[in-house]
Amino acid sequence: GVSEYKETLGRIEELRQEGEQRRARNAAVAADVADLRDGTDAIEERARHDLGLVKPGETFVQVYEDNDSQNPKPKSDGSAKPLQGRTKSKIKLKNKGLTPVKPDEVP
Repeated sequence: GVSEYKETLGRIEELRQEGEQRRARNAAVAADVADLRDGTDAIEERARHDLGLVKPGETFVQVYEDNDSQNPKPKSDGSAKPLQGRTKSKIKLKNKGLTPVKPDEVP
């Protein structure tokens, strides 16, 4: 009766949502496959991110900035705002070929 009908409608909605999630996942996988097939940018990105590789001759800069009471205050019109807490920035300049680099090897 009515309860079976409502259960069926609920199940239909669940399946519809599941289908949407699978379509989105398939689109993401298809995009990854196309990137890997068509170019080296995705491979380079994964090598840099997952394996920590850099290219020979590349300059790797790691910046740590602390804002504490010992740091001088900027002398400006007040538009510059000090950093709050500790921040870390990594800058990698592109070149050719990838080689591993460890943080203690960076000058």
